[in-house]
Amino acid sequence: AGGTPAVRTAWAVFRKELQETIRDHRTLMIMVVVPVLLYPALLVVSEQLALFGMRQLRAAPARVAVVGGGEALRSYLDAQEDLRLLPDEPSNYATLIRSDSVAAVAVVENQRGLTQSITVFYDEADERSSRGRAELMRALSAWGDTILAQRLTAQRLPPDFANPLVVADSSVALPAEVSGSALGRFLPLLLIIITLLGTFYPAIDLAAGEKERGTLETLLTAPVPSHQIVTGKFATVAVVGVMAAALNLTSMYVTFQTGLFQFAADTNLNFSLPFTSLLLVFAVLIPLAILFGSAFLGIAVRSRSFKEAQNALTPVYMLALVPSLLPLFPGIDLTPALAVVPVAGVALFFREVMAGSVQTVPALLAMFSTVAYALLALWFAARAFGSEDVLFGGKGGDDEPVTGWGDAFRRLRGKRRRVVPEAHEALFFIALVAVLFFYIGRGWQIRWLERGLFLSEWLLLFLPVLLAIRFFGVSARETLSLRRPRGAALLGGALLMLGGTPIAWFLTWLQTFVAPIPWDLVEGLTELLTPESGLDLVWLFLLLAVTPAICEEAVFRGVLLGGTRDRMGPLAVVLLNGAIFGAFHMSFETAFRFLPTAFIGALMAWAVLRTRSIAVSSLMHVINNGTIVLIVASPAIAEWLGGSEGTRPPLILLPAALFLVAVGARLLHTDAAVSVATDPPTPPTDD
Repeated sequence: AGGTPAVRTAWAVFRKELQETIRDHRTLMIMVVVPVLLYPALLVVSEQLALFGMRQLRAAPARVAVVGGGEALRSYLDAQEDLRLLPDEPSNYATLIRSDSVAAVAVVENQRGLTQSITVFYDEADERSSRGRAELMRALSAWGDTILAQRLTAQRLPPDFANPLVVADSSVALPAEVSGSALGRFLPLLLIIITLLGTFYPAIDLAAGEKERGTLETLLTAPVPSHQIVTGKFATVAVVGVMAAALNLTSMYVTFQTGLFQFAADTNLNFSLPFTSLLLVFAVLIPLAILFGSAFLGIAVRSRSFKEAQNALTPVYMLALVPSLLPLFPGIDLTPALAVVPVAGVALFFREVMAGSVQTVPALLAMFSTVAYALLALWFAARAFGSEDVLFGGKGGDDEPVTGWGDAFRRLRGKRRRVVPEAHEALFFIALVAVLFFYIGRGWQIRWLERGLFLSEWLLLFLPVLLAIRFFGVSARETLSLRRPRGAALLGGALLMLGGTPIAWFLTWLQTFVAPIPWDLVEGLTELLTPESGLDLVWLFLLLAVTPAICEEAVFRGVLLGGTRDRMGPLAVVLLNGAIFGAFHMSFETAFRFLPTAFIGALMAWAVLRTRSIAVSSLMHVINNGTIVLIVASPAIAEWLGGSEGTRPPLILLPAALFLVAVGARLLHTDAAVSVATDPPTPPTDD
């Protein structure tokens, strides 16, 4: 290849890596066998199984029974071709339905006036019973029409007397649009999965795999810049991902266009994908593959072995799958806000393209934001390949490595070896605490309300922190950042939170354009937490502000921050801490709390990183939660701040909040510089 020496070097690396990758049987399986052979086979087989199951359900008449109703009704039902009426009236019809002896039973109750009441019993969890119920309901409806016709005749009324309206519907959507809408529900998920798989194994093999085999060091000793090497590796992973997605997309196109998918005929759908739509989808798949490939490569190179990289990338893989599920859910449209969400915007864009209803602005946002994320991921991978600590082992941060659970139990007996826990230990602790809090603590809170929350905080959060410090054999002072803060640090943290809390309110308001707030739930919680007296206000302040400032801070700005701050960069530590803190405060009803809570958690994590004092974040926690308690206690202030549905907080708060954040951050930055000069971090000890 021609071009500059840098281009020739990257091209040489690309050719070498691509040849070795294609020789790998796992890559060939993902790239060729799955999309080209397995996908059409699975599609056709699943189609035939679905058709076979539908025919089996309709092969024999549904066995039904009638209790009461008279001989006329029994004779009418017995004459229906799709029904097989039992000769006797069963008394234990519920048992017969559960044992599959009968599909459905119509119980005719006493007639009141001219209306006869009939209840149909069936098993909703059984497909045959549901089908029997449907056939029985259809027959009973026809029987009711027969009785109505007889009554109209007896009264010498015309047949249309009981039908004042004749309503019909007619869809203006073309058959191709209907089929495209159906395809857009599940094909984006398949495309994203194939693209993920296409980049997953090559990224691991070209980074952690080479480190494990010892060939990466040899490659990096060549007299060329590391960014040229990572460019070649990145291009290989991206090309493999694009090829896998392209083969999968082509296989889908051929399967639908050649008529192999016969299920469409039974559903009156015309499954087809225009060639222009195919090209548009493929064009967006390229930056998506670059995004996945670069992110996977940057994470995999930080692992020391193939197995460790698999463990590190699997959560990322699952996390990328979550936004790709959005096209499956009704009512979620491609809005400008969702278009810039990684993976989610692309998935919804694919659905809109297949349905033929693409809107220009959201589509462009989805495409350009994906390109921007891909470039950011490429920078992330290049930075990892340019770090000697990442490539050649780096510093571990522990005096002695952990060899297993036996080592942990030996430390439990009193032999302390480290200052802070490992990152994986801290994350395991967070997962354990989350399980305890959500499965046990929620039950306590539902049963005992405020007392349940109090017990959950102290017994399921603070007590496990003390046990974890003892179990891991680490320093409580260093893990929990138990340093006496300076006055400037406390003032800076207070100002930072006084400005950060209104910003969180604005984030909550902006979030309503994407995920509406369940205001009925908010109003219920507000009513529950409204104090009835001054003493009640003090109790709520202690429960909702002081208690979390101790218990939750010990968990998140204590164990979690202590275990990750020396293993990750400051920005990664802050973002991870905020994200986990936000996720911890989520539930099925309160998912809208994630973004503002994550923002508050990130602010508190940054403050502790700067000051190495958990007292600063505890004060910030008291200010944030205490402000909310006081606002709930004052309905007038709550209404002014946007307490009603869809109300924006006063804009006058925003410049003041930004000013307070800037001043608080400046004080914390200055205090951190003074702390480093006068109070350096405590070295590892065995006491």
